[in-house]
Amino acid sequence: MIKWLLPIVVAVVFSPSAMSAGKAGHVLLSVGNNTAQLPKSDVRQLKRKSEIYSLDSIATGPKGRLQIRFTDGSRLSLRPDTLFNVEEYRFSKSKPEDGKSVYRLLKGGLRTLTGAISDNNKESYEVHTPIATIGVRGTHYTLFYCDKTCQETTRAQMGLYGYVLEGEIVVGNKSIRAPIQMGRYFFLGGDGSNLKIRQTPFKLFELLQDMGPDLMSGAGNNQIPALNANEKLNLNLDVTPNQGGANTPSPNRGPNTYP
Repeated sequence: MIKWLLPIVVAVVFSPSAMSAGKAGHVLLSVGNNTAQLPKSDVRQLKRKSEIYSLDSIATGPKGRLQIRFTDGSRLSLRPDTLFNVEEYRFSKSKPEDGKSVYRLLKGGLRTLTGAISDNNKESYEVHTPIATIGVRGTHYTLFYCDKTCQETTRAQMGLYGYVLEGEIVVGNKSIRAPIQMGRYFFLGGDGSNLKIRQTPFKLFELLQDMGPDLMSGAGNNQIPALNANEKLNLNLDVTPNQGGANTPSPNRGPNTYP
């Protein structure tokens, strides 16, 4: 009896899917050296159809490109040299209102199209970064966190950059909470700094050329709308935190320019 039970026990102990992590999605496309790792588990090489789990830490290589489809229908594209964590994910088609997705962008860039979780409950979706937390209102957007290495390579200012292709997102930290509407680029350098919003790309976007495939149009489209927008449309808007934590226009802003 013991001889028959032993292999079963060992299989359960070492099976990653038997741990607390549940399946979150699968890989649509993997180019280059891309990996995922669950806590206290071995590193997994990601290829097409590889499964992604809640609690996974995902890393893309220097020439890596990764596209993921989550079970709620959302899609995610990661740039090279990106570190991204699936901190919490749960979704059931029978009870979509109970779903939750919490992600963390530690380094590099992403483009994402949200799915059923945020559609059913916007409070159940968050992307944390070292600078701010991103909430959504049903959308398609890009983020790029430029760390010290990025600054040394590109000479761009350290901080969080983003662009909203569809819908609207909310950028918030201890002192700022502001909506970013479709067609707007933004930059936030850290706590206490101004949130800059404009209709033309920051220089870092031009250096990067793209933020991954346009998930609304398919994997073959690498263009960012408004990348070649007329410089005359430049709205260098600043949102300055006041003492109460709310957002007020900075003195150099014109009237009716904040979305």
